[in-house]
This record gives sequence, C-alpha cells and structure tokens, in this order.
Amino acid sequence: MSSSRWLQRWPLISLLLFGPVGLFSQPVPVLSEGFPILLESGKYTSPRAGPNLADLNRDGKLEILVSSGRRVYAFRSDGSLLPGWPQTTTHETREPVVIGDLDHDGNLEVVTVDYSYDVDSAHTHESFLYAWTHDGNLLPNFPVALRDGFEPLTLYDLDNDGDLEIVGNFNTSVYVFHHDGTVASGWPRDIAPFYPIAKASIADIDADGEPEIVMPGQYAADRFEDYLGRLYVWRPNGEPLPGWPITLPQNYTFAAGSDAALADVDLNGTLEVAVVTFKFVPPDLFGYAALHRYDGTMMPGWPHFSVGGVPVAGYYSRPAMADIDQDSFPDFIAVTNYDHMAAWKGDGTFVSGWPVILSEVDATTRGPSTFCSSAIGDIDGDGLLEIALSNNEQVFAGSVLRGRISILNHDATRQSFSPLYLRQNVGFNTVALGDLDCDGTTEIAAVSSGRPDSLTKETWLTVWQIPGVPYVKERFPWPMYGHDRWHTSQYGFEPPDEPSVRVEDKKQSGAQPEMFALEQNYPNPFVLTAKAAGAFTEIRFALPQAAQVQIRLFDILGAEVKTWAMMKPAGVHQFRWNGRDNRGQPLPSGVYFYRLEAASAVTSISLTKKLLLMRQR
Repeated sequence: MSSSRWLQRWPLISLLLFGPVGLFSQPVPVLSEGFPILLESGKYTSPRAGPNLADLNRDGKLEILVSSGRRVYAFRSDGSLLPGWPQTTTHETREPVVIGDLDHDGNLEVVTVDYSYDVDSAHTHESFLYAWTHDGNLLPNFPVALRDGFEPLTLYDLDNDGDLEIVGNFNTSVYVFHHDGTVASGWPRDIAPFYPIAKASIADIDADGEPEIVMPGQYAADRFEDYLGRLYVWRPNGEPLPGWPITLPQNYTFAAGSDAALADVDLNGTLEVAVVTFKFVPPDLFGYAALHRYDGTMMPGWPHFSVGGVPVAGYYSRPAMADIDQDSFPDFIAVTNYDHMAAWKGDGTFVSGWPVILSEVDATTRGPSTFCSSAIGDIDGDGLLEIALSNNEQVFAGSVLRGRISILNHDATRQSFSPLYLRQNVGFNTVALGDLDCDGTTEIAAVSSGRPDSLTKETWLTVWQIPGVPYVKERFPWPMYGHDRWHTSQYGFEPPDEPSVRVEDKKQSGAQPEMFALEQNYPNPFVLTAKAAGAFTEIRFALPQAAQVQIRLFDILGAEVKTWAMMKPAGVHQFRWNGRDNRGQPLPSGVYFYRLEAASAVTSISLTKKLLLMRQR
C-alpha cells in the first residue's frame, strides 16, 4: 500500500482500532453509591477468585454475584439485593459462581460448590453442588452430594444439544454433570494418584468442531522432590486428545489455582494452552511458563524459567490473554514470582516494556505479594488496554487496614490512579470489569476479605465507577476471572446465551427495538475448514425505525472488502457471512471489523464491532 493511501485510511484505522482520537483527560475512579458492602464479619471466609457479572433478571443491567461464608449473593448495581438472594449453602462457598442458561429455557442459572473445611467435623471433606434459578430457587435434583470440591467450576455445551454441562473437580476425579444433575456418559475421569488442581478451561483447541477440557494435575508425594505435574486434555466423551496428557519434568508440578488460558496466539486456527508451573522443592520454589500447541508439543521460544533474571514461580498464577500491544495477536500475561509480572508474545519474546517488578512500579508494595489472574480492558478510556491485578498485602490508609488493586498500562507503567484501596486484602480474587448499570460507563467490582491472622475478619464487596470512560465490550478482552461468566478461560469467547443480546426475544415477541443495536457475530472466532464449505457466521442488528442500511466489512488495514446494502423495516434482522469478499474470493485468516451504517427519517448511526476469521486446512 502506498504511503498516501495509508494516510487516507489512517482516520478509519485509528477509529476502528483505538476509538476516537483527541485530547485525553485522565479519569479518576470513584466509589459507586451503595458500596462498599460488608458481606461477612467475625470469621475467615476468603473468597478465592472474584465476583461474576450477569444480567439475571433480564433488565439490561448486570448483577454482581459473589460467594462468601455460607451464602451466595446477587447484588444490583446500586448495592441492593436481587429478590430471592442471598441463598444459603451447607458448607463454606469460597469458590466463585458460574452463570449460564443450563436448561436452555431462556433464563440464566447460578451454579457453585461448597466444601467442609472443618477437620474436626464428621462432615469434613463433604461438598455439595448447587444450581439455582435466576430468582434463587434450587433446580430439581440439586444439591448433589460429593466430596472434596474446592476448585472453581466451568460451564460449557459439551455435547452441542443446547443446554450446558457443569465441569468440576472432586477428590481425584474430574466430573461432567448435565443440567439435571446426572453425570454425563464417559465421566468422571479418575486421575489418581494425581489430583486435579485447578479449574477446567474449555475450548475447541484442535478446531475439529468439538470442545476440549483442559485440566492441570498434581501428584503430591511424601517428599517435595518426588512431586510431579501433568496437563490433561479430554474430548467431550472423556477420551484423551492425542498427545495428551503431558508429564512435566521431575520436581515440577502445578500448584493450586494453576488454571490454563486458551488462545490462538499465531492465528492459525488452532488454540494454544498457556500455563505456569511450580516447584515445591525448598528453597527454590521455582517453576516455568509454557505455551503448548493443541497436540501437546511446545511452541517455539518456550518454556521460560526466569523473568528479568528472577526464576518463575506459579502459585495461583492464572494466565490471561489479551492483545495488549495491538498487533492483532493475543499476548500471554501472568504474575510469575509474586512480585514480577510478564507479558510475552506468542513466539516467547517479551511485549515492549515488559517484564516489570511490581514493587518498583508501586513503591508502597513491601514485598512479594501478588497472586491472581489479571482483568484486562481499556480502564481509562484511552483506547489502549490496562491490566488490573490484586495485591495480597494490606497497608494502613487513613487509619484503616486496606488492600490494594494495582493498575498497569499496556507498557507496564503504573496507571496514575493506581493503586485502588479497599477494605481488607484482595488475596486471590480477580476484579470484574463491566458496565453494571447500563449507562455506558465502566465499573470495577472487587471482593476482599481478612486473612486468617487478621484482627478483623471481614469480607467486603466494593464497586468503583470511572466517569467518562465508555464501556465498549470489544475493548475488554479479559474482563474477569476465567475470562467470562462460564469461566472458560478461552480468549475471544462470548457465551451465546448472553441475555443482553435480546434480538431473538424481540423477534419472537413482536416488540420493536427501542434503539439501534449491532450484536457480536456468532460464532466468533469464525473458523472455516475444508470440510465446512457451507459454514457461516451470523450478525444480527436492530432498527427502531425503517432505515437504509449498509453493512461494511474492513480488514485490519482499513480496506473495505465486503459490503451489503439494503432497505430494512423497523425490527430485528440478521445476515450471514461465509468468509468471502465482494468478488466471492475467500478472505485470509485475521481480524476484521464490521460496521453498521443506518439512516432513517429520524437519525443516522454508525456502529462497529470486531470479528476474527480463522481458516484451517
């Protein structure tokens, strides 16, 4: 492309990639009205992953769901409780809830697990699996009695029947449950003498049209020197994917909370598996970061045993994936040694500005103290991504013992309003980012609690709003623990049962849309294989009035490659795209942008979203 043509297209490219360009005023987060909220007092409850967000009552606003003590709460964005909540469990619920339309009835359900931590009780090791309706009623056949359920759950439609399966770990086995509480055929998978040590991560990593379950396992021997780790991948029927499991080198294993992150880092149509390992052999306690192909082989440039001259140690180091340098390829982001954080490209080289020593970025940090996954999004509204991570230590701020959330810019510099202070410490909890009250601006939700040695054992829910920062979903590629409310840890995935996507509801009810809307294409990523010649991705849009409509598709350089033009009445509409351009030629794998331009007798609008096309032979 000539320089003149590039310059002509730069305004479009900058708008698509970065948003409006102009003078940038630094926003400052403020506490939302009604927050913080005291959830528990006088006992150690320690939630271990963070809040989940979902529109339970289908009013267009997100509720905040959090487990603490023996209760599961659902709060509105104003801090009030949703009717039917909280719900009570038999034992402690330190693990987060997962949220999805389990039974395919059009409403979301809430699922979690409890565990008896009382070693002196006759019920020690006892667990129950719970599933409630959106208004707090138990589903038939729940709770399900089990044992040793102390890792988070994951939801996914494994058998492609429209309803969701529940994937969780209990003792030495990985279970898959149907929405009615029955165990799916081929499950559980017992991996003894190993223990599943993390949450399941789920995606179609080999691009064969079926999802796979990824699970780290730990063999806890009598001697630290004999510890081992394994990484498992199973098909929906419980059979291992070829090349898996892989066994880690001697002494290396997976520690608690070693969830895998899944993303196509080289955009070749198959997904890579990102993990961080640990070694319990004192005094080292070191590990390594690794990126595996779908067949279990290691990607070139991996693994990494040190970051900035300091060994990697992956304890509750849950990787996240996001394109923080905006080169269209997702990057691997992880806390690697309590005080060090790294961001790697898919080839194993560091993203510019990384790694970083957190105590050097934040002078108030006294020592290694960070365990958790990051939440990633455009938190300050500048069109670039920021990384929010939790700090596991407390400091006195205004005579109150407070925890902290650190915010780093895409280049590893400290965000000007970082850290954010909140009561108690954040611990292993990841913040959640979203537009809670549907006003178009971004909020940050965080849960925090006192440690076992704290004088005040309290659990709090805190929400900040960031005035002037628009919430654009595509700019928040990893907004919470586990990536999404199903907790798939799959980069680019959006649960297809999202209540805020209401075009089908409006279509069936006959109600006219109240505003123009452009929905995310589904499926996304749009994977095309040689066997799926007739495959398509569907894009839906809503018109409150009759309008002349253009849908325009652009490549990453801003070149228009496909156009649809039509006159449409008021209502909900959809069209399908087969991956070809205006001449009928197949387009290559990559990032594309589709824009809805609609002009009615009343107004005109332009809305843009991003999609990912993947071609596989």
